[in-house]
Amino acid sequence: MPSDLPSSPVPSVTGARQEENGDQAPHYAENHAYRVQASLTPDERARGQASAKLIREELEKVRQEGGAGEHGVFGGERIAAALSRLGCGEEHGVYIGPGFYSVHTGVVCVSGDVTKHELTSEVHGAYIEPQPGTGPCVKNRGGH
Repeated sequence: MPSDLPSSPVPSVTGARQEENGDQAPHYAENHAYRVQASLTPDERARGQASAKLIREELEKVRQEGGAGEHGVFGGERIAAALSRLGCGEEHGVYIGPGFYSVHTGVVCVSGDVTKHELTSEVHGAYIEPQPGTGPCVKNRGGH
């Protein structure tokens, strides 16, 4: 006997959202926008790499001088002194934490770690919602 009911269930609004977002919650993108970085053109990335090279060279001098503190990280005052020799200060979005630095060149961010065992640098775009009080280059640990 024929039925007036559809052969498959009618999709719900929730089902439609799951299809659009995959396995993510309906507002995942908005709730995680604080993690988004500005995109970089190839030219901006190249200029950022040039800045990163200069920063690494100066911070390598800090490492060669030795005197790493607790847990093998270098103190903020030594990192700040190295960056200031390059003309980088608060007006450049400089943020320094224990063994960590970030600099905004006006176009890109250069961030990394300075420890007894390693010196890292990453060139990336500024965060849409950076960690409050740190400048544009530090990933927000929370949300909005």
